[in-house]
Amino acid sequence: MMADQSSTIPLAQFTVETALRDGTPVRMRPVQPDDKHLLEVGMKHLSEESRYFRFFRPVSALSEKLLCQFTEIDQVNHEAVGALDIGETPGNPIGVARYIRMPEQETTDEVAVTVVDSHQGKGLGTLLLAFLAQRAIENSIGEFAAIVLSDNHRMLGVFKKLGASTNFAAAGEVDVRIPLFADPTHYPQTPVGDVFRQVSAMLAANR
Repeated sequence: MMADQSSTIPLAQFTVETALRDGTPVRMRPVQPDDKHLLEVGMKHLSEESRYFRFFRPVSALSEKLLCQFTEIDQVNHEAVGALDIGETPGNPIGVARYIRMPEQETTDEVAVTVVDSHQGKGLGTLLLAFLAQRAIENSIGEFAAIVLSDNHRMLGVFKKLGASTNFAAAGEVDVRIPLFADPTHYPQTPVGDVFRQVSAMLAANR
């Protein structure tokens, strides 16, 4: 549900509370500069494999430089949406999705989604991506781009159910392009497309 929001408030300031497929209550909101500690905590709950899927190399912790880059963002050319499990006290960070506008392609964003291992397979990555897509559309973005490791089958599956095109890039990597639609009826008739339509309707009803 959406609460305490005025129709004059931009989507970048919305806080959304909903539930994952297993009933886990979550709060989704844009990442803010004071969220550095939450990113550090979330990083500690990623397995080595999940960290490798995200960074393409072994990473044990986020440097101060990366923490600043990941939280001190303009919410136009660089946007990030985080998720908290609010069934726990305090709410624990469980996922984040972000886009960064590609300077050579102003209507294309590079996108990345990360979900802690304990909450994978529950639909959180799709929810984060759907919320992020709404932000991208507001900022005149028509396409997400991503380089995904070829053995990251879960993420590739989500993207393909959005009608993504894929091409092999470097060895072991896949170049993915995901079209974004201001009219959500254009998304494929798949469970992932359904989530994008639900998020779009939820946000539109509360603007």
